[in-house]
Amino acid sequence: MTEIVFARPIHKYDSYHDFYKLAELSGFPIISVSEIDVTRDYIVITAPMNGDYKEHFVGNLAQWEATGEITGGQLLRQKQSGLPRLAHLIVWNLERPGGSGSIGQYAEDSKSWIDNRFCDEVWVSDPTMADETMLRYVVLGSDYGLGEPWDNKHYNLVHMSVTIPRRVHIYKEFNNIAPNAWPWDSPSRDEILKASKFALNVHQDNYPFVEPLRLALFAAYGLPVISEKLNDNYPYGSDIATHGYHGLVPALKAALADDYDQWKEKGLRLREKMCKQLQFGKMVRKAIEESAGIGWR
Repeated sequence: MTEIVFARPIHKYDSYHDFYKLAELSGFPIISVSEIDVTRDYIVITAPMNGDYKEHFVGNLAQWEATGEITGGQLLRQKQSGLPRLAHLIVWNLERPGGSGSIGQYAEDSKSWIDNRFCDEVWVSDPTMADETMLRYVVLGSDYGLGEPWDNKHYNLVHMSVTIPRRVHIYKEFNNIAPNAWPWDSPSRDEILKASKFALNVHQDNYPFVEPLRLALFAAYGLPVISEKLNDNYPYGSDIATHGYHGLVPALKAALADDYDQWKEKGLRLREKMCKQLQFGKMVRKAIEESAGIGWR
């Protein structure tokens, strides 16, 4: 198989630390987006799509587009004319559609990257999102090396999310919530995740799409996950519990009063599924074989 590398943005995104950690644990080389060479025969995966990535290909993109005389895509084609385009470029779009304003605009934004030759594929990791946008669905798996279960529990729940009003409305109903351990290199982050009984996943917006990177983190620690309702529970299935927004508080309170051993088993089943059967590197290589294997270009 052609070499697969991951390209990390120059700008630091704390929320994507685990994404590149999973790539590292899976044995993929990691480079900077500034090191991407389109004339080299290899496969490059990056996330998120940002100015660093586009600027690398077209220089001062904002300045060119502000003139109205040329688009970034046109400039990119000019710069690449006469050069062999051998690299296969993939953007793994893990952002939520709320940032684009709608699922339709999310699809248009993603497809424009392909049309303008910034990439050859866009992957998403929510089945319904893939259906609605006609983008490529790829499971974002986890890895045993990302975390480890622990029996000594000090906190009722951990959420590892930005505390916006929509979430705080839920969190305020509970005591003994684990500290939100960001940045990722906080010395207590690993201990906090190990010491939490449940992982709670509340969406940032009203879209019922999954947060695959957060669930990959929770799965590595074997945490029982209670999540706001998803359009499609695949690949987690019954190994996570899902409820509508207004049902999260009573569901989590009932779980806290329940026999924890059965919830612990659910968390460990999720860990086995996501870290072994659907391990991150395994899913990436499978997706590449299906789309960019031998003779792909």
